[in-house]
Amino acid sequence: MKRHSSSSSATRKLQHSIVDDDCISKLPDDLLRMILSELSSEEAVKTILLSSRWKDLWKRRPHFVLDMKRILDKTPIKLWHKVSAQLASSMDKTFNEHRGELESCIITSRCDDDDDRTLQNWIRRATRLKHTKDLTLNDIPGSKRRFGENHLLQTSAEIFSHHSLTSLSLSGYSLLSTHGFNNCGNLKTLKLSNMMVTQFSTVSSVLAACSSLEVVVLQMAFLAVFGVLTIEHENLKFLQVDFPYYVQTIQVNAPRLDVLDIRDINCEGENDFIVTGPNNQFNRNHWVTRRVYRPHISYNVSELAQETKNIWHELLMSDFRGMTARHGTLSVSLDITNPKEVGIFKELLLMWTTYTMIELEILFKTNNAPREEDGECSNEILWEDANPFPSAGFRVYQVWMYNFKGSSKEEFAFASRFVTQKTVMMKMMIETSLYPPMKKLEVEAAVAKLMELPKGNEDLSIECF
Repeated sequence: MKRHSSSSSATRKLQHSIVDDDCISKLPDDLLRMILSELSSEEAVKTILLSSRWKDLWKRRPHFVLDMKRILDKTPIKLWHKVSAQLASSMDKTFNEHRGELESCIITSRCDDDDDRTLQNWIRRATRLKHTKDLTLNDIPGSKRRFGENHLLQTSAEIFSHHSLTSLSLSGYSLLSTHGFNNCGNLKTLKLSNMMVTQFSTVSSVLAACSSLEVVVLQMAFLAVFGVLTIEHENLKFLQVDFPYYVQTIQVNAPRLDVLDIRDINCEGENDFIVTGPNNQFNRNHWVTRRVYRPHISYNVSELAQETKNIWHELLMSDFRGMTARHGTLSVSLDITNPKEVGIFKELLLMWTTYTMIELEILFKTNNAPREEDGECSNEILWEDANPFPSAGFRVYQVWMYNFKGSSKEEFAFASRFVTQKTVMMKMMIETSLYPPMKKLEVEAAVAKLMELPKGNEDLSIECF
């Protein structure tokens, strides 16, 4: 007995020692929540096993994830219906136990014909009760009710219209009705990925109902292929499109559009994709060659450099069908004397790390920006740097330059590096035809100096047009 008592006492001392050494649990709640924010929702809930100190901390996490996919991926398809119902019940309980508001909420679920009410209840809870700012809904393939290959999304009117919701992402659904988007002036960002849509007018109706949109991502297929897909919005700044199947005509009318990211489109002629927007007045539809549309980015660097990095940077850098490297063509407008704009330009070029860029179009602008700010290097130093710009591996077949000023030291230095450092493979084309006579002579003299430089590629030709 004495031996047993001694053993019990030692065990209690050991347990007490472990508790005393639990330094993490002694941290303030704010720091513990920061730790929890790095965990998945499932891992965060499991922290209640650590000690009573952790019991309710997970309930205040600002980011919440409900995900069926991890378990269903390991479940035989014949058991999906039963397991999905069990998971929905468990997810519902977890969602009910959460306290406080949410910055973001991601719901990845599988809904059958009789489960639409469950999804709608989650949406209402996320928006009306949790005041979620960023909501993501992903459907897992395998539902009974389908339109094409996707689950038919059916929601009540104005379900996405709560004032707290500013960003909405939908993935994997078929969209027939748009009344769930009615009065959605609250939304700033809308991403519709892997969607199946019946008519082109459905997209137009959704955009019209979301009057405050600034960022739109459309990755979808249409049952109707003939007609005109109209993408029109007066506040739109960023548009990313991915239409892998044939669309007869696409018209974009966005007076404030600064970034156009064409991931994939399938039209027949170069006049079947029409962009109307003063910030995207580029001179060539060079993403179309022999009726083949290449991936293309048009980026108004000068405008967006005035803002902090936003969601469009994340979307531009995001994976595209498993690839992080970009290919295709790029159009940019920028002030080459502005270090911030040059930094953004460099980031864009570095996206072409695997493939040679087909064509690069540059519209030089003068914004009278400060030549140098605290903590930033001037471009004079940048162009004197011996390292290739943007990197030793970057290559482009053709470069087209507009508004090139022969008197600009920075623009000439930039063009010189492209000539001497093997950056341009085939052609460098510089526009002079629209200049008045004296200005044209000045620019042509600068082009002549570029021609005299030692070429990194012997086959490079430099021409005026």
